[in-house]
Amino acid sequence: MKFGLNIAKSKQPRGRFTQRNAFAQDESEESGDDDQQQQQSGSSSSKKKNDKQQHKNTVNQQLSKTSTINKKIAEQHAKALEEDANIFDYDAVYDDLKQAEQIKKEALKGPETKKPKYIQGLLEMAEIRKKDRLLAEEKKVAREREAEGEEFADKEVFMTEAFKKQKEELQRIEAEERKREEEADKGKKMASFYKQVLDKKEAEREALIQHLKNKKEKETSDDKSNSAQKDESLDVELAKEAEREGKQVMLNDNNEIVDRRQLLGAGLNFKPKKFGSFGSLNDERAQERQREYDEYKRKKVEEYEARRRTGNKEERERFSQEIEKQMMETRQKEKEEEEQKQRDLEQKAATKRTTDDVAMSARERYLARKKQKLQQEAS
Repeated sequence: MKFGLNIAKSKQPRGRFTQRNAFAQDESEESGDDDQQQQQSGSSSSKKKNDKQQHKNTVNQQLSKTSTINKKIAEQHAKALEEDANIFDYDAVYDDLKQAEQIKKEALKGPETKKPKYIQGLLEMAEIRKKDRLLAEEKKVAREREAEGEEFADKEVFMTEAFKKQKEELQRIEAEERKREEEADKGKKMASFYKQVLDKKEAEREALIQHLKNKKEKETSDDKSNSAQKDESLDVELAKEAEREGKQVMLNDNNEIVDRRQLLGAGLNFKPKKFGSFGSLNDERAQERQREYDEYKRKKVEEYEARRRTGNKEERERFSQEIEKQMMETRQKEKEEEEQKQRDLEQKAATKRTTDDVAMSARERYLARKKQKLQQEAS
């Protein structure tokens, strides 16, 4: 016993023992599968609900933004209408533009008169041909009158009123034709006159350009000739100076130095300082130095010339030896080629003879066999 209200617990009735079913496990598995499918279907349905709600929220946001934009546009339209009531009347503006274009076209077109397209030109050409025919007949009649001469001069001339009008019309047409031809000739004459003026100006311009060109070419040729004369005189002076120094300088037919290396001397080629520029030429020491320098230069030139002549001789000998050697090699090569050619010919002839001998021997053997066979058949 415990303190307090002690209530006896009602005893739960014991369950009765039930026999276990052989298919109980399968039923429990099936019930488990059903529960799993129910859970999956519940999760998929909840996901669909969430997606639907999210899409609904997105659409609502877009609608709210669109309504805001439409509201702003409506406010701008209202403001524009307050400023100008016809600001959105596009059709009226387009009609006004087209009306202006139509008026402009009608003004350019002129009064609209329905005329045939080709018949007017045909009628005009027919009228012109008729007038030409009448003019030709009139000229023919005039030539016939001239041919008759004074044969019918004493006869009375009678003309009807219609013939007089026709004759006046023909005279008027002839006058118009003459006037038209004169105007055309005048236009041609003016065109030819302007053409002649332009041709004359063009010829004067071409002549001036040619004159300036010839003048420029003449000046250029004069400058070239002057420079050539100066160069020629300079070459002659240099050659004379070199000859005075003991050098041999060759000039061509135009008095030009052939080889300017002939002007060079032995050693460093530079012009000596003129002592006269620093002191008087009457100074004995300066003159002595000048003579010593000239003597030294003359000796060097002689040594150079002697060395050059010796070198030229040796070079000529070496060159002649090389030429002789080349000629000997060429002859030897030609001789070898000739011998090789002769050997080839002999070899070809020997081969041909061998072939002919073989052929003859084969023919003889064939004839001998044939003769022997005939003898055997005969016996």
